[in-house]
Amino acid sequence: DKGRYHSEPPKAIPPAKRPKDIPTNDELYINGLHLEQYKHPTIDPEPYYEETLRRDPGDYRCNNAMGLICLRRGRFEKAEEYFKKAVEALTLRNPNPYDGEAYYNLGVVQRFLNKTEEAYKAFYKATWNYAWRSAGYLAAAEIHCSKGELAKALEYINNSLTTNSESLLARNLKAAILRKLGRLEEAEELCTATSAMDR
Repeated sequence: DKGRYHSEPPKAIPPAKRPKDIPTNDELYINGLHLEQYKHPTIDPEPYYEETLRRDPGDYRCNNAMGLICLRRGRFEKAEEYFKKAVEALTLRNPNPYDGEAYYNLGVVQRFLNKTEEAYKAFYKATWNYAWRSAGYLAAAEIHCSKGELAKALEYINNSLTTNSESLLARNLKAAILRKLGRLEEAEELCTATSAMDR
């Protein structure tokens, strides 16, 4: 079936230019993102993000990207700085930005820094955005669990599952909460249903 195959091989994408030779911040960000996504073996994404931040220190996308790089490398204080800058840029005109990722990432790094209350606020703020609602409520539920606040944890994990009912992490945490609350039949039913979903 000739319709299923290309008659010619796809064109090769030219190699990335040096950061200083790229004219726009959008292109710099996209180049850095591409290098990260495809784990380029010889070119690091950081110089592309750093060049953007040299030109515009408030660029939220590159602050978030650099924060994630620092987070993965265990440089938590530096990651927190980047995420705070990203949040500051996103909330310049609106306290409830359209994208909750930077808030969520800020919460993650603040948990590593044992700033639990600050992390909780960041996770909760991330839930304002639908794309991060499930993850934000899950992280907030985990914090309530760590404090022994199981009723509140159950409320938040239910909110998480409303957005993403197939999250295995959220389903398993809910089962553990139910077990701790003595609601063993409900916990067992949930575990059985989860096992059927993900054999």
